[in-house]
Amino acid sequence: MVVIICLAIGGCTKPPAETILFDFETDEELDRFAWRCHTMFSLSHEHAIHGMKSLRFELFPTDNPGMAPVDFPKDWRGYKNFCFDVYSVQDDDIFLEIRIDDRDDAPDYSERYNDKLLIRTGANTVCLPCDSLVTSGTKRKMSLKNIFLIDLFMTKPDKKIILYFDYFRLVR
Repeated sequence: MVVIICLAIGGCTKPPAETILFDFETDEELDRFAWRCHTMFSLSHEHAIHGMKSLRFELFPTDNPGMAPVDFPKDWRGYKNFCFDVYSVQDDDIFLEIRIDDRDDAPDYSERYNDKLLIRTGANTVCLPCDSLVTSGTKRKMSLKNIFLIDLFMTKPDKKIILYFDYFRLVR
């Protein structure tokens, strides 16, 4: 009887302690991203946190250079944090912007999660608590059942920016 109830409400199994979204170990992983103009990317052996490689990401001066994965687990229920590592070779701290959508209809700014992440020179670990993901305007909690978009970008950088990304993960 208990098994039937669990199947009916769907969610008796816990997600793994960690789910790796991107680790940048193979060229095929790069095909899981939508890349914007004025960005260059390649796998690198520099500044890898997990595994042997990282993603070297160059953003050039333009409006919003960045990247957005198109193939990743959409159901974040049961996880406490969305984390990734980024290494900056810049001389100064920078702000990296993140946008997360829980709808596929390109919601306006007030109906999606938006944040500016301070990235210091050197190694940075970014962890966003999943329960802190609320829309910018209405403060509605994001539906963790269907995360549709993760967008990392800069707004009008005035010079070339080089970052190394690695180890995108969901943590329980």
